[in-house]
Amino acid sequence: MNKLFLVIFFISKIIAQGTDSVSVDTTAIPKLEVIQSLPDTSQDKTLLPEIREMDEKAVKLELGEPFFELKSSVDMLHQQMDSLKRVISVYEEGKGAIPTIDEELLNLIKVPQLRHRIELQNGTIVNGEIIKEDDLGIIIQTSIGQLAIERDRVVNIIEDIPSIAKVELVGEPFVNAYPDREEITGSIKNIGSKRADFVRVIANLWSPTTELINYDSVFISGQNQKYYTGIRSDTALEPGSISKFRLVIPLVEGDDVSYRTYQIRWESYK
Repeated sequence: MNKLFLVIFFISKIIAQGTDSVSVDTTAIPKLEVIQSLPDTSQDKTLLPEIREMDEKAVKLELGEPFFELKSSVDMLHQQMDSLKRVISVYEEGKGAIPTIDEELLNLIKVPQLRHRIELQNGTIVNGEIIKEDDLGIIIQTSIGQLAIERDRVVNIIEDIPSIAKVELVGEPFVNAYPDREEITGSIKNIGSKRADFVRVIANLWSPTTELINYDSVFISGQNQKYYTGIRSDTALEPGSISKFRLVIPLVEGDDVSYRTYQIRWESYK
């Protein structure tokens, strides 16, 4: 700091007195020492990445254009939304009253009858149908399969017959065969616990080669019944009731009837 002050002092004197009257001895001016030098970067071996040259086949993205096709993506979203709307509309239209299922269709579905209620010692209730029973235990057919239960675990067995109509033939129908027709008579009985409505018997005539020759049906003459719709009919069959039927099926010359099959149809109305 003292050396710098002396230099400034001598320079100011020269400016004040003029350069012609004062001679300056430059040897007397002290030399300024470099206090700090610049850092040496010769030891830094970190290299800059190389500049990649543009390939001729490379696609250059224009300024302002998206990286992907935005329009096609938006169109796809609109299509998916329209499809979802259609599904929802169909679902909303179907939300009405549950349609009635034909009793004949239910008869074709092989579902085990839950006619037995079995109470176990731990309080569990098993519903199904007993298919085998002995001193060791019982085997019950449930809606999910067969279940074996030991006898000492059973507390009580209650028979619970579902409230449905079930009409069957009483014995084999009697057939009077004529050259031009067959007269079939027989009886049917409702063995269920619910009334059967509009009971009808169908007879099919088959040839020895299992070809259907002819068929016909007839409604029974049962109890009179008035329904909520105002319709009256005498084709109802109460539980435990028996009714007779008679069928006349025409034949043509050359028909060879080998055997017959029968079907019984009914409905359930209020």
